Amino acid sequence: MQPTLITIIVPCYNEIDGLPQLYRRLSAMRENGHMPGWEVLLVNDGSKDGTREAINRLTAENVWIRTVHHDTNKGLGAAMRTGFGNTQAPIVCTMDSDCTFAPETLPAMVTMLQAGADIVTASPWHPESAEGTVHPVRKILSQGASWVYRQILGDQVHSFTPMHRVYRREVLKKVAFHSNNFSAVAEVLIRAMFMGFRVKEMPMPVDRRQFGVSKINVAQSIRAHMSLMRLASWTKFTMWMEAKLAGGRLVIEE
Repeated sequence: MQPTLITIIVPCYNEIDGLPQLYRRLSAMRENGHMPGWEVLLVNDGSKDGTREAINRLTAENVWIRTVHHDTNKGLGAAMRTGFGNTQAPIVCTMDSDCTFAPETLPAMVTMLQAGADIVTASPWHPESAEGTVHPVRKILSQGASWVYRQILGDQVHSFTPMHRVYRREVLKKVAFHSNNFSAVAEVLIRAMFMGFRVKEMPMPVDRRQFGVSKINVAQSIRAHMSLMRLASWTKFTMWMEAKLAGGRLVIEE
């Protein structure tokens, strides 16, 4: 059996309507030879709409799909931690189950990682990204949060909230994150940047979901991002003070 080189982690919460699209697109990638040594790990985050049963069937029918279940809904960040803890692959991808970022871009992102990055992230707010069809509320929240994070951390990264990413395993072993909700995606990236990991972006549009409904709680997400922004500002300030006291200057590596 070929060793698992790359794991795609896909958190799923009440995604019964979107699973056929997800499976169809990932299967096409596999059939076209774009996923040698890849596996897909579906993390069911306490779904109550039949998602649990549906992904169990997919797992039973496909050797390249694995499943982990939460008995209750714990949130996106918790699902990510469960996924990270259930793979030993040297390269780990994360993606949204609604395919609002194209799964077909993951092989090219892996190539970018292998060329010298530690994290490669989709970047809909990069100046070179095409315009997507994302819902205006999601766009405002994501673009606004990313703009604030850029003011705190610098201009080398344009998009902080997309989960569509590729990581070296070393990053996930060293970067601890604590959020259980959607802000966990930004928290992982921010903590990795403070630790000096190399982040590269792939300009990429984000589109409106075609099936099911969004699970994001806007008010909760705003509060979580504000808390994370305060943490990032304080960390940046303390690093700056330490650099000044040491007679140097603060540099967050690109």
